[in-house]
Formats: sequence, C-alpha cells, structure tokens
Amino acid sequence: MAQWNRRTFMGVAGLAAGSGLVGLSTSGPGRLFAQSPLDGIPDEILNPVEVSGAMAEPVMGRLPGTKRMYVLPSTAGEFHRVGSQVIRRIARAADTGDVHELATFTGNAGATMPRHVHLSSHAAVLVMRGEIEFELNGERWQMMRGDFANLPAGTPHGWTMRSEGAQLALFSMNNRVGVAFTAMGEPQATGDVPAGVAHEIPAGKLALASMAGDFQLLPATTAPGAVTRVANTLLPITPGAYVLADGGGERFGGNSFLARNANTNGQFLFIITEGGGNGGVGAHFHARHFENFFGLDGETMGWAYGKAVPLHTGDYFQAPPRNLHGFRLMREYNRFAAFLTPGIFENFFTRGGGGGGRGREGAPAGAAAGGRAAGGGRQGGARGAGGADMFRTLQMSGRGPDGYPLDVHAAKLPLPPQDPMWTQASTAGLNDRAALLAHAEVVCGVPLSREVTPELARALALKPRPEDFI
Repeated sequence: MAQWNRRTFMGVAGLAAGSGLVGLSTSGPGRLFAQSPLDGIPDEILNPVEVSGAMAEPVMGRLPGTKRMYVLPSTAGEFHRVGSQVIRRIARAADTGDVHELATFTGNAGATMPRHVHLSSHAAVLVMRGEIEFELNGERWQMMRGDFANLPAGTPHGWTMRSEGAQLALFSMNNRVGVAFTAMGEPQATGDVPAGVAHEIPAGKLALASMAGDFQLLPATTAPGAVTRVANTLLPITPGAYVLADGGGERFGGNSFLARNANTNGQFLFIITEGGGNGGVGAHFHARHFENFFGLDGETMGWAYGKAVPLHTGDYFQAPPRNLHGFRLMREYNRFAAFLTPGIFENFFTRGGGGGGRGREGAPAGAAAGGRAAGGGRQGGARGAGGADMFRTLQMSGRGPDGYPLDVHAAKLPLPPQDPMWTQASTAGLNDRAALLAHAEVVCGVPLSREVTPELARALALKPRPEDFI
C-alpha cells in the first residue's frame, strides 16, 4: 500500500464523523481518501502553538505599552481631561499593535462632545451608566446603560451627558482615534471628574485633534430633531449606522450580537455574554483574532495563563492572538461585553444560522444552534479531561468567513500552574469529559430545543435596570 498522509488520516478519521465534514471520497491512487477537508490548510492555521513563557504572562494592573495579554482594573489606565469630561484610555494602539482602541468618557450633566466624524475609523459606543443624549446622523437619542451605537467611518455623531457621572465606552478600530482625543485634552492623574470646569472644549484644542488623528468637526446643517428614547432591538443585516436598546441585538443562547460582520465589514464582532453561575470556557487560544472582555455586571472569573482574574464593572481583560485564556461566570447574574477583532469567529456562535430572541432587522428569528454556554450550560477545556477533544471538534465543525476552520485551539504545551482562586471555584462541567463532548455536539450543530434555557431565563430575570445606574 502506498504511503499515506498521516495528517490527513488522523484528521478525517478522528474528526469528520463528529464534525459534519462529510461527503469525502475514498477513491484515488495511493491515497486513503481522494480529498480531505484538511488539504490546503496551512499548518500554522490548523496546528498553531500558543505563546508561552515570560511573554505569555499577563501584565497585571497597568497598560503594557506593547501587544500583550493584560488585565486592567476599573481604576487604572491613562487619564485625560477633555473639557469637563475625563477620558480613561483602556486599550491604546501601543497595547494592541495598532489593531483597535478602547476608552471611556465620563462627565456630569452638560458635558459635551461636539458633532464630528472619524473619516477612516469604524467605532462603536456602549453606554456604561447614566443618561446620555447621543446624536447620530442628525437624529438625537436618549441612551442609557446597555444601549449601543454602531458608527461606521464617516458617521456624524456627538453627545451630551444628561446626568451626573454619565459614562460611555468608545471602541474604535486602528490607531487614529485615541491620539485625536488626547490632543484635545490635558493629562490628569486619576479618573475623577473635575468640578467647576467649562463643559465646552476650546476651539483650538479641537483643531489640534483634527491634526493629530482621525477627528473632524462637522457642524450640523439643519437643526436637530427631538430627543427620542432608544427602542430599537433589531440588528440590521447590512452595514450602516444604527442604535440598539439594552437587551436588543441578535441572540444565540447567552450571547447577543450587537454587531456582526455584516455590520462592520468583518472588522470586529461586538457580543454581550450573560448568564448565571458556572457557565464558561477553560483554557484555549485563538491564533488569528483578539478576544477582549469588558466587565458589566456580576463577576466574570477570567483565566489568564493560569492566573485567576476577577472582572467586575469596568475591568478589562485583553487576550491577543495565541494567548491562552478562559472565563467562568460566577454569580446569579453576570454580563460582560466581548470585542473580537477581526470577525472571523462569527460562525462559532451562529453555526452559520440566524439568531433567536429579538433577531435581525429584515431576517426571521430562527432557533439558536450554538455559542458559548452561559447560565447553566456546560463548557470547559481542562487538558487531559476531554478539553483538547472538544476544542479540536469545535475547530473542525465548520469554517469561518475566511474559509479556514474555526479559530479555537486547546493548549499544545503544558499548562502553567493553576491559580488556587480558579481551581477552588465551582468546577461543575469543566473536568467531565462526557459533559464536554456533549456540549461540543450541541455547539457543532445539534439543534437546541429552546433558545433560552430555564437557567438562563432565571439569570436574565435578575438583570439590573438601566435606571439603577443614574
């Protein structure tokens, strides 16, 4: 018998039957299979190796200044005063390799950011607390905690804080937005909002911003309309600017898309993950995209190369490509925002189908067919307890928008020592091989009978109201 391709054999024999990769031919000279789903896939994509050693250790409590895994508590960052608002820079271009940026803007009633555009940078806004009047394409919206705005490059927008201590988070692509905002401000040591400072940003400072980065003033040509409370819950199916009310978007179990590839031209995915305790994912990595966690409610226990990192409101955890990470939901209700860039991981959550719940504008809401477990669902990835099997099955269960297998991988190298805080937390489902593989089957295409499980429904009933944060 002619020498066969061991890689092809192992991939097909071990994965195809359970992953939906069917229709393979067994004919062909000198080959066990004429064509394998693995043929043509570069080995660095199919079998990448995680970062290890000193470069894999997370930077704790500060901005790293280079593209690294890091954890930043809500009180830390780089602070600048702009008018009467305080910017907290949470992810800068230097910290992400020029891929994306994240900052919060906090101010008291009357603090304002004039109407402007980012000509080359797609951005997104998530309101963290308070009441904010947000202008978008000439329309004015009353936005509160959990409301979201998608801002493609060239979208006119601005805002005015309407309550004390109101705050929004601005996520932006590339490296051009942060330098514009810092150019119009002054550094300060803390995130305290100043008292007795004029709300308006001086014209000279705004001019500096236009020269330093991607910021262009755009005065309104017509009077803005009346302020309308955001009520839209349907995610559009095309690119463009839009607003979503808290709880809206396209739901897949415990994950709700606030922006999909169709809305961002594949630049990023914006997902809200929520649920009760014990849902989560053990140690894994992505070779080709960032996964970033931004705490909202409850407690999310992050796993950062063996270290336990509790995430609460405003805490941030960045996992760059090839960095081992994981998470677990700890309380009766938990919620975090996930910002994934680029958007090549979308099919992991959707299995290529439409969502349920609120659904998408112009598309029917279908039954959920996968995604992360949250609120009673079981996921894990403990090496030696079935986790590697699960992640390999997940990887080969479908293709991403780039045509390659899904970008999720179990550890190839020995895991670092586990933080006792992680190991002492609830481990239900994380070391049970049967449970792991059963979950993998669900994620790999077995239809769910209910989109929202009873456990998830109980958790969602405990979700705080936006009014509680004014």
